[in-house]
Amino acid sequence: MNKLIISLSVLLAVASCKGPGSGPLVKDSSGKTEKSQAMENPHMNSQSAGSKVAVEKIAVKVEPCKDCIRISEILSNRSKYSGKTIRVTGQVTKYNPEIMGKNWIHIQDGSEYKGGFDLTITSDQHVTVGETITFEGEIVLDKDFGYGYFYSVLMEGGRPISAL
Repeated sequence: MNKLIISLSVLLAVASCKGPGSGPLVKDSSGKTEKSQAMENPHMNSQSAGSKVAVEKIAVKVEPCKDCIRISEILSNRSKYSGKTIRVTGQVTKYNPEIMGKNWIHIQDGSEYKGGFDLTITSDQHVTVGETITFEGEIVLDKDFGYGYFYSVLMEGGRPISAL
């Protein structure tokens, strides 16, 4: 329990150190909170538009493995994959180790659906930015970690199947 409290405190400190107007309940000019914007457009990225996670689209073209699902397919049919264990191949574009006891991995495969092009994966495995990996894990929807970290689509417990 103490680890959870400490992890959340650190996460809050990091989120609050990003300058004025960046808190989890900051309102945009229309008066909507960032979380409500994410609920209205869950396909923007794997995380919400209001998430503090900066994701940059990288020019990659990754062919999926035989049993893999493209990121655009996951985003366009998210309810179909909810609660299912799937495989996805992508290039690691961002890696944040040891946050809340997990490694946070962002992958892209070059596909896109309504502006969404990135899949966030939690894992206990260490990876390197730039490597192409196939992951297997469970897809969860609308995961809210608080403090502005809301993911409309997230792969939890990702296990690397292969590195290409």
